[in-house]
Amino acid sequence: MAKTTKETKAVITEVVAKLKKSVERENSYLKELDDDKAALTHVQGLQEKGESLPPESAYSSFAEWIENIEKEIKTGETSVKRIDVEKDEITALEYYLANAPEEESL
Repeated sequence: MAKTTKETKAVITEVVAKLKKSVERENSYLKELDDDKAALTHVQGLQEKGESLPPESAYSSFAEWIENIEKEIKTGETSVKRIDVEKDEITALEYYLANAPEEESL
């Protein structure tokens, strides 16, 4: 069954709202990414100085710790890239909402 443009716009309006909510988290992802990069620099510095792992550390080696931080950084970067795509999707969907005629069915 073909949907009318009005019905399609209602669905798209909900999608845009969800995308905007996701985009609102961008600043949190950027802060976390900065924190992870600072942690990586710190841990690499400890390793280069030949220091021992802190006794309360959950990691068995600096290599394991660094690998985990690098994974967190990659995850954060992926999230930021996804948000960039979501911003483009919002732009395209809002263009459709503003310009699609009401009377046609899809």
